[in-house]
Amino acid sequence: MSLASPTAIIDAASSLFARHGFARTSVQAVAEASGYSKAGLLHHYPTKVALYTAAIDECEAQISAVHDRVAALPVGRDRDERTVELLVDLSLARPGLASLLLSTILPNGDEEAPELDRLADILFSAFGSDGDADSRRLRVTGALVALGVLSLEARRCDRASQWRNEIIGTSIDALGQRQ
Repeated sequence: MSLASPTAIIDAASSLFARHGFARTSVQAVAEASGYSKAGLLHHYPTKVALYTAAIDECEAQISAVHDRVAALPVGRDRDERTVELLVDLSLARPGLASLLLSTILPNGDEEAPELDRLADILFSAFGSDGDADSRRLRVTGALVALGVLSLEARRCDRASQWRNEIIGTSIDALGQRQ
């Protein structure tokens, strides 16, 4: 059996942390999901905290890159569309990160995870929203849920490239930006 790359390890860990939270995700579960023994995984990430930190740091790096690519665009349709495109591509390429990012906007029972709030802030900021205006927050949340869930389903069905434009269109619709 070939072992997973560091990217695949972080994706597997991110998916499990999103689904179960930090406390209920075991190193053994991450090892199994990534094709490592527990000892082999601990060689790369000596503690569960180190693994979690690496997953959060990778999420932050990826969402910050999206934010940086759209920050110069004025708030509005063009920025929304570009942000959605970048997030859909990220979600299709890195489904574990997509799951962890989605968990930042949906409660998962892990209230003692302020780093998830930081990720959510960056995510909303990419849309030019601080999340305070109820209508805008609702639309951005709807777009994020749509693109996250649909991207994960596209990966599960092996339809990522075929569904990409539909996922983008659905997410844009949720923002109230009809194509």
